[in-house]
Amino acid sequence: MAKTTGRTGLVTAGFGWGAALGIALGALVLAPSIPGTADVGFGDHAKGATAAQEAGDDPALRDAQQRAEAAEDLLAEESVSIVAGALKDVPVTIVRTAAAADEDVEAVRWLLNAAGASDAGELKLTERFTDQSAADELSSIVANTLPAGAQLSVENRAPGAHAGESLSAVLFEDPAKGESRVDAAERTLVLESLQQAGYVDFRGSVVPARKIVVVDGRRDGSGGGEFAQKMVGDFAEGLASGGTTVLANAEYDPGEVRGVKVVGGVDTETGRISAVLAATS
Repeated sequence: MAKTTGRTGLVTAGFGWGAALGIALGALVLAPSIPGTADVGFGDHAKGATAAQEAGDDPALRDAQQRAEAAEDLLAEESVSIVAGALKDVPVTIVRTAAAADEDVEAVRWLLNAAGASDAGELKLTERFTDQSAADELSSIVANTLPAGAQLSVENRAPGAHAGESLSAVLFEDPAKGESRVDAAERTLVLESLQQAGYVDFRGSVVPARKIVVVDGRRDGSGGGEFAQKMVGDFAEGLASGGTTVLANAEYDPGEVRGVKVVGGVDTETGRISAVLAATS
């Protein structure tokens, strides 16, 4: 299993940035252990705090919050210099989920551009994609539109995994040739069939990529949220069968996904920088 955290990513960019990130992450690790806290996060994420904490009466929490905010401010000011040239001329596609915040998706794309990546387009997984009642139809569409040469796992028959394996064939480029792995007709069939059935949405061109970053948002962790989370994880694992895949989640400590570089806190500067750096390896 491969799990890339922001701490590792920024340390590779320089010990100074690693230290700044360590402060930000340390604040998040410390805060949940303080009695009465619910969620520290950065900025607006500290919504579960008690009235006393909101008033700044908890010194440990206040100190952790201030450290995190200072580290975030520093990283925001220097984000371009941290990622500059890291993905020069590398085509990168963003796949966003319905739960992903527009702000997070836009910020990740902005940083990818700053890293020198070329924009290979954006694909959105709709709410229907993670709807348990629509999973059987998704599996049927994937099986009926599978591109020539693409294979579906017999070990993991989850609809999300098979959808990821199918899309990996049309979203990733052939690394040896630097061009699409499938012909244009097959590519169009897969993408438009999923779009017409309401599982994905895209505007403009989505061209073959060398790296893919999946941006996901927060979920309630139960019921439909739990199924949706598994679908996205399975999907990312399926995508990773075709090339470098980063799953950038708004949760601070998301679970590991086999073969996928998982990064938490994409709603923070720390997480966004980490997501871009994770795509470099």
